[in-house]
Parts: sequence; C-alpha cells; structure tokens
Amino acid sequence: MNNSDQPLTPFEEKLTAYLDKALSAEEAAAFEREHPEVIAEKLAHEGLHKVLELGSPAPALRNGEFFNRQILREVAAADASPAGQPAPKPSLFSIWRLVFAGAACLLAGVGIYQTLVPARQAVPTYFAQVLSVKTGDDSLKARLINEEGMTVVMIDGLAPIDEDFILN
Repeated sequence: MNNSDQPLTPFEEKLTAYLDKALSAEEAAAFEREHPEVIAEKLAHEGLHKVLELGSPAPALRNGEFFNRQILREVAAADASPAGQPAPKPSLFSIWRLVFAGAACLLAGVGIYQTLVPARQAVPTYFAQVLSVKTGDDSLKARLINEEGMTVVMIDGLAPIDEDFILN
C-alpha cells in the first residue's frame, strides 16, 4: 500500500484478517453470520491459494503483443479523458467536414451556373452620323448641337400639338 491509496475501512480490515485466518474461531463465526457472502469469497480465495502453491507456470499467451497493444490503447484512452469521463465522440460537423462541404457546394454552384445560365451576347453599339439637316418648310429652322459626344437636332418654328391629337 502506498501513500496515494485510501485507508481500509473496518469491514475491509476484518475481511482481510478473515481471509488470512488471523481471526479466532468465535470472531470468524460471528463475521460469517454478519456477512454470509464472505463464505463464497473464502472458498475462491482458498482455491486461488492452492493453485499458487502448486507453482505451475502460467500458460503462455499466444499473440501477447496484440493483447499488450490493446491494453495500452485502453490505458491511453483512460488517461486522455479527465476524471474517468469517456472520450468525446467526434462530432458530425467538424471543421474539416464543413470546409469540404463548403468547397463541394461552391463547385456545384459554379458548375450549375456555367451549364444553365447562357453566356451574355455582346450588345451591339449603334452609331449614327448626322450628315445634313433639311426641312421642307421655309418657316422651320433646323440646327445641330454637338456637345459631349452627342449630336442633337433642334427644330425651331414648330407649332404645339393639339390636345385632341395627344388623346388620340
């Protein structure tokens, strides 16, 4: 027993003395009456004691390295979890799974866009050049205003449009 072990309880001390046959016959009988389950424990203890007295060598383990690795793996898992709690299960949404799912969604979106959305056609730009301006009526005057890359034809002398014409 080292300093880190818990001290024995009175029951454990008495059980140890009972199994070591350190109790008197009256004390052993009283202990058996109080705790009838210790009789089976005593029989198992005596059987183990006889096997150890025979001195027969323990059977050799086949695949001992496998069992050692298994035991070491369990011990490492027990040491890794604090206070004897089971090690946490890996979650469904780990960071690497989320990154992979995001990349897959991005590729799927780009593929769908490229296949289903038609490419834009170049919009033709129209170009018109005003070469001459003539009016068929002498009362109308036409003039060209060219500012900021845009040409506007202004016609002076037109009569306003009647409201009846606008409604038609």
